[in-house]
Amino acid sequence: MSITKDQIRKIEQFVESKLDSLNWQHTLQVRGLALKLAQSEKADKEIVEAAALFHDVGKYQKEKGHAERSAGLARKYLEKENYPVNFVEEVVYCVICHDYPWDNKPELVNTIEAKVLYDADLISWLSNFGIIKQILYIQEQLSVDFPKALDEIIKKIDQESRKAFTKSGKEEVQKRVREIKNFYRTVL
Repeated sequence: MSITKDQIRKIEQFVESKLDSLNWQHTLQVRGLALKLAQSEKADKEIVEAAALFHDVGKYQKEKGHAERSAGLARKYLEKENYPVNFVEEVVYCVICHDYPWDNKPELVNTIEAKVLYDADLISWLSNFGIIKQILYIQEQLSVDFPKALDEIIKKIDQESRKAFTKSGKEEVQKRVREIKNFYRTVL
């Protein structure tokens, strides 16, 4: 399938209208990272780009289940716009897989496009922008016990960084893990 720039622009407008500024910026970063990984991993760039745009469209503050909500919104939008069924299914699958329903069962994520989206989201979480988001999410904990909160972030980084799927994703994740750990250690 060939997606036009106009179709991408319409998806962007739809997604941006559903997200706050922080999550919209995250979505743009994930899209850029996902397209780079898609190139390296020979994934379908159109599926990856659409999935990256939709991946957090159902994210509302700290509510759980955003991957399912996002997949539902993606399906509804793409079907309404008459995208081919196979394209819709691939995008929805990627969106569902990007957020841990398969935790400790990586064999459940079985398309390169889903793996690329997952890795791009993980890399974003490990970026400078991701550091800002992490700090915002644990702001309350930081004010109560700063060293403990940072230690918990570092432990989570260690756990999550082992979940990257693609070769190029793993390389980028390891680079960013070193950088982010160094950053957090300098503030203790």
